[in-house]
Amino acid sequence: MPATRVTVALNAKQSQKAPLLIPTSASHDPSSAASICSLVFKTAQSKLRLRKPSRVYVAGTGQELITSDDWKSVIRDDLTLLVSAGEMYIGMRKESTKHPDANPDCLVNILAEKAPVDKLSVTQLQTIATELPGIVHAVGQPDLHPGTKFPIGAVFASRKWVHPPLIGSDIGCGMAWYKTNLSRRQVDGDKGKKVAEKLRGLEGPWRTQADREQWLLDDGCSAGEEWDSSLGTIGAGNHFAEIQVVETLSLPNGSHGLHENDVVLLVHSGSRGYGGNILKKYTSEAHVSLEEDNNATKEYMREHDQACRWAKANRDLIAVRFLSCLEPGEEVWGLGQNPPNAEQIDDTDMISLTKAKLQERRVVDILHNNVERVKWPPAPPSSAATISALKEKDSQLLLESSQEQQDYVYIHRKGAAPTCNPVTNMPLDILPLPGSRGTPTMILKPTFSEETSWGMKNALSLAHGAGRSISRSKALSSFSQKYKNHNLLLEPGTGPNKGTWVICDEKDLVYEEAPEAYKDVYAVSEDLVKEGVAEIVGLCRARISYKVRNELR
Repeated sequence: MPATRVTVALNAKQSQKAPLLIPTSASHDPSSAASICSLVFKTAQSKLRLRKPSRVYVAGTGQELITSDDWKSVIRDDLTLLVSAGEMYIGMRKESTKHPDANPDCLVNILAEKAPVDKLSVTQLQTIATELPGIVHAVGQPDLHPGTKFPIGAVFASRKWVHPPLIGSDIGCGMAWYKTNLSRRQVDGDKGKKVAEKLRGLEGPWRTQADREQWLLDDGCSAGEEWDSSLGTIGAGNHFAEIQVVETLSLPNGSHGLHENDVVLLVHSGSRGYGGNILKKYTSEAHVSLEEDNNATKEYMREHDQACRWAKANRDLIAVRFLSCLEPGEEVWGLGQNPPNAEQIDDTDMISLTKAKLQERRVVDILHNNVERVKWPPAPPSSAATISALKEKDSQLLLESSQEQQDYVYIHRKGAAPTCNPVTNMPLDILPLPGSRGTPTMILKPTFSEETSWGMKNALSLAHGAGRSISRSKALSSFSQKYKNHNLLLEPGTGPNKGTWVICDEKDLVYEEAPEAYKDVYAVSEDLVKEGVAEIVGLCRARISYKVRNELR
């Protein structure tokens, strides 16, 4: 764990200041208040020339730090401590940043043991949970890692308040699995490179704006040409598309639709610039929360829902574009082809036919950046299997009792996967948990029990991926020598099935998205199992990972 960074300043002349790193052992030991105070005093003496320091205050609040509990409760990164030679606190005491509807006793649950969690992300999680209005429950998934201001891999349940920044700019970002008709032998080993070479014409705007509006018509989510021009494109950052092989699967064949050795397409993308535009409209530095039932909240939710539909339509169109390359003999995917000067699509039946065919191929589509209004606390899922699991208990009375006590909350997810279908409210059969381009995608099945309060423990959510272990800037500087091109990346071990062909013509992304920049997906998934919120029912391994291809047009 890194040391804690604070600033030491003079109480009498607060423009004089010096940085101080408090060792981890000191900042986490309740009995070490005296040693921390001694470090602060020595810094004031040596760096700020204060002869006889005797008192310490917290800048802004004016709180004097006297007892061990005082020190333990306030020491954190970026804190400013004012050292006094005996005089009283000088300066205005800022009012608390906490909202009147904030819940200082909000339950914060972190589902990580094996997976490492950065101290800053925990601080961000706890600060938001106790300072923003209406938060009643906060969860850090095992992929929790710091964001600019708000953590990623986090879930917040809020009563009567909506907080757009907790969802972020990529509203509707998520992942979808689609079955292909490729066989495993077509993508294993060196043959994967031949398939990778077929992935062309996937960049840039898809066809005309009229065609894009036609694609979005059924969902009523056209956002105008400025944003629709990105429809059917993956985007940068951690977005990707992968051609994977289902290596293992312990579930019986059923509604999930997967079988061992299936070749599937995993698409990870969102609302592109459209979601970011919505976020800017409804937030500012001084205004990050919207109260339920006012006009701004209703309008935000309307645009939020539209962006989620747009993002789903985007993933579907990305899939069609990929399938047009992977299955050129299937006429229905011809819609995905984007030849120069493509004519407008006259036959709307072709779009309907393509969407119907795609629905047959779609295994699951989940959102992991969104807000969802749900009953709270969760009740036992009303499935035969769950009721049977209650055994001798009067399940009907338990269900009725839970429903009588239920209220509604807004579940905010930023980098977290749902455990239930938002339309049917039934548990999902399976969902993906990707690692990195060099590690597997785990196949998870959400689980519900009394021990997890039927999903309250994990806020009806699971980790959405392995989560970053180091920042993009650090990865960029650390791996630029190791990954000099986008050649085959080999996983540990040898053999024809171990390679992932990576298509990434933006060299910075090669470094930023290196496998070493992410947590261990096995540790993340095992934490979820240990917490009793998921089962690992299989895994997929990528044969081709597509980020971006620079093509002359």
